[in-house]
Formats: sequence, C-alpha cells, structure tokens
Amino acid sequence: MNLNNLLGNIGIKSNLAGDVSFLILFVLISVVVSFVLGKHRILVSLLGVYVAYAVVNLANFDFVREPQAKMLFFLTILVGFIMIFSRIIRSSVSGHGPMLVVKLAVGTAVVIGLSLSIILNWYSTKELADVITPSVKAWFTGDFYKFAWGIAPLVYLGIVRKRID
Repeated sequence: MNLNNLLGNIGIKSNLAGDVSFLILFVLISVVVSFVLGKHRILVSLLGVYVAYAVVNLANFDFVREPQAKMLFFLTILVGFIMIFSRIIRSSVSGHGPMLVVKLAVGTAVVIGLSLSIILNWYSTKELADVITPSVKAWFTGDFYKFAWGIAPLVYLGIVRKRID
C-alpha cells in the first residue's frame, strides 16, 4: 500500500504526505540503525561522518566528480571508518533502558541527517524530484539547516558524554 495514498485518504495534502512519509521513514531507519550501531559505535560514526566528508571534499580524483560516485565514496569511507576505528576508539553512550534507546535513536538520526545533508547537497532539486520533495531537500540543504546539521553532532556529544568524576 502506498503511504502517500493512505495519508491522502486521511485528508493530508499530497505534498505534505510526501514530507510525512519521509519523516516516518527517517525515524524508522534511525531506530533500526541505532540498534545495529549500538552504544559503542554511535560516537565513532558521528566522527566518521566528518572524516568521510573531509576525505570526499579533498579527493580530487576523476571518479569522484559525479554525485553518485561521491555518495558511494562517502558511504564507503564512513562504513570503513566505523569498522576500523570502533575497535580503537572505546567510547560509548551511557545509560540503560528506554533512555539509552532514545539517546541512540537521536544520535543515529543526527548521523543520518548530517549524512543526508552532505549527500543531498551534491544533487540538484531536479535530480531528486522523484525521490524527495523540495521542502524535504530544503530541510537538509538550506543555509541554516546545513549549519544546524553540521553542529548537531557536537551538541549531541556535549549532551550524552559520560561524566568522569
């Protein structure tokens, strides 16, 4: 069943239905990925997004000129960084129970949001017309939102860091 049709039947306009569908998908993916990453890899993945972005921007290779190649290269560097450095950098998000799940889901949402902000910035609105609405793209690539997504991991780290007494 098409989620846009379902939301349209409820009375939500089609443009807003696409935004709501994306938001629901974004939250679901954040929760699922937070369980995959776990409390030990979430902080490494936050750092990994910054590193992958820097590497892609500094890479001056012919194969990294197209947006699809940039995205694949970015995701490869990100996954590689997480796999390699999660064994070296031993930090984790503190907490237990529902509060830990919330912290992990929010952290994963920040990782995915920052990654989407970086990736969607490489594509034009016309290229993404079939995938997301222009307003969703604006949430990730608008001037203020790029800044907000860029500092969101730092704010998240400031809030969830373990306190050492």
